[in-house]
Amino acid sequence: MNPAMPGHRLVFSLVVLVSTLAACSTSEKSDIEVEVRSVGLDATSNSPVVVLQDHDRRIALPIWIGPLEAQSIAMQMEGVNPPRPMTHDLIKVILDSTGIEFEKVLIQDLKDSTYYARIFLRSAGRGFQLDSRPSDAIALAVRFNRPIFVARELMTGNGSIDLQRRIPAASTAKFSGITVQNLTEELAAYFDIPSGEGVIVADVAVDAPPGLQRGDVILEMNGTSVTGVGDLAKRMEAVHHGASARLSVQRGPSRVRVQFAPADNGSLADDG
Repeated sequence: MNPAMPGHRLVFSLVVLVSTLAACSTSEKSDIEVEVRSVGLDATSNSPVVVLQDHDRRIALPIWIGPLEAQSIAMQMEGVNPPRPMTHDLIKVILDSTGIEFEKVLIQDLKDSTYYARIFLRSAGRGFQLDSRPSDAIALAVRFNRPIFVARELMTGNGSIDLQRRIPAASTAKFSGITVQNLTEELAAYFDIPSGEGVIVADVAVDAPPGLQRGDVILEMNGTSVTGVGDLAKRMEAVHHGASARLSVQRGPSRVRVQFAPADNGSLADDG
């Protein structure tokens, strides 16, 4: 027997181990962490859809799911406790009582218009994975408050929505460090807002007055609907110095009220 052989085997094993770890690291970097933006009905098909978006609110991915799973996700997000445990509540109780740790969810593949997910678990120091429908995986992730990831190629593929897609300059305006733009038909459908209503906050400068966030959709100002950037621009110009505007804003799945005080009305400019 060649005495050097065990050493070669050791080196080979180390190379395999390093390659495996590198592949895992690369895979993790290629995945995008997302959050559940909303759960609702697709206005076109009247089917339940869950919308995932990255934390920077730059890109979104809608996934059509079953009504029971949609209800399960929505109830958990809204803090509604059913009179008896739902299936996903029961699964959480079972995992908690057996000491199995729920680590994360990865939506990793799309085949024949069907998304595939994996649930990552850990028990007694050993990690393992389970195949899952995305809807079940998401319903459990929101219950365990654990991260949801989507493979980068899915998050940037044909099924995703680019929330930062450039639109004609005439449809944008800036004021007090805030950049707003009209909603394209695609964005209006994404936010479930009638076409021709509302404007989206595309950017917020670091020195902008507090209140608005990138991704907010301004629907009303002082109780009256906002119909576009031109409409908002004129009305912001009319706000007296030191006063504030009462804005109704769609932020994620919620409607919020924002008091916004323009820092300098004279700085407002239409980019068109």
